[in-house]
Amino acid sequence: MSTLGHPNIVKFLGVAFFPGSRLPALVMERLLTSLHDLLDPETDPPPPPNTPKPFFPLSLKCSILHNVACGLAYLHERTPPVIHRDLSARNVLLNSGMVAKIVDLGVARIVPRMRTAATMTKGPGASVYMPPEASAPAKSNAQKSKYDASIDVFSLGVVAIFTIGEVFPCDPVAATYLDEETGLLVARTELQRRAEYMRHVNEQLRASGQLRGDHPLIRLIQQCLHNGPHKRPSIREVLRLLEEARAGARDSGWEEVQAAQTQPRNQSSERDLQSRVQELQQQLQSRNQENADLQSSVQELQQENVNLQSSVQELHFRNQAKDRELAEAQQQLRQKEEELQSSEREEQTVRQQLISSQQQLRQKVSLPCVYVGDDFVFLILGGRVS
Repeated sequence: MSTLGHPNIVKFLGVAFFPGSRLPALVMERLLTSLHDLLDPETDPPPPPNTPKPFFPLSLKCSILHNVACGLAYLHERTPPVIHRDLSARNVLLNSGMVAKIVDLGVARIVPRMRTAATMTKGPGASVYMPPEASAPAKSNAQKSKYDASIDVFSLGVVAIFTIGEVFPCDPVAATYLDEETGLLVARTELQRRAEYMRHVNEQLRASGQLRGDHPLIRLIQQCLHNGPHKRPSIREVLRLLEEARAGARDSGWEEVQAAQTQPRNQSSERDLQSRVQELQQQLQSRNQENADLQSSVQELQQENVNLQSSVQELHFRNQAKDRELAEAQQQLRQKEEELQSSEREEQTVRQQLISSQQQLRQKVSLPCVYVGDDFVFLILGGRVS
């Protein structure tokens, strides 16, 4: 992501690590809102009944789709090409100048060189935006789906339905139906599955005064939603059709008439947009305050941890001092014991020497003598003991 640089690709700035989390957070440029929230805002509380929707001119919608196509062209024409695989209205962000930028390249894949199709895992994005080949069942567990950049072209067609028709496309009708006459399952084309959403596209074009069968936007959607990947237009052909549609929207003059007829509606739209911006700013301030409180709590915990570590170190030092004092006392005790044992040995030696001397003296003389023992006294007279 850090190597991607294009006006219609959200700029990647870096990563950030928050205390208490092992997962990094991606840091990207700040934008106003998503295409989905712009055309189908989820307000809380919901707006009152019969509240008119904000008015968005067709030229703005064509410009947004053209921005998205430019971003895809940049990805597809890189060497090697990059396939987004998860293009949706929620992954198209808008800045304050209503310039669209593609985001969320988390499931993007790089196509190997010298290959027209890549072998990839199935189910890359939301099913409503995915072509048939992305959800085709594999013949074996080891088999993987093969598709190329046309998967993004198909998703762009679904984004175009949502952008022009202003109705979020939920899961389309089933891909097959039971023919009552033959009793067989008959396949529906992707356009047939999305016929109800195409009706809203026609209504929006009719309101703009530009509804005609060969309208570039109609051709764009029909070609992008083709079941066959190789029958879908290239991203360059998509850009050509969008430029044609955008030029027609500017040259027709219908926007000035529409603006004159719906000036209160436009003013309401501006107020709604300003209210939405203020709401987003308040939410951002609230989140910033929550982050500040969280950081303050983290700092307090870190300070408590530092104090606890300091107390532990102090106790450790005290224990070491007590251990040294105890070792010195034990050493002194051993020295006293050794001195006492040495004194006892010396006393025993002296006593033995005294007994030996008395015995020698008794043998040499016959004079009366007194022999003093520990608990008795012998009087020796003439060599006899009395």
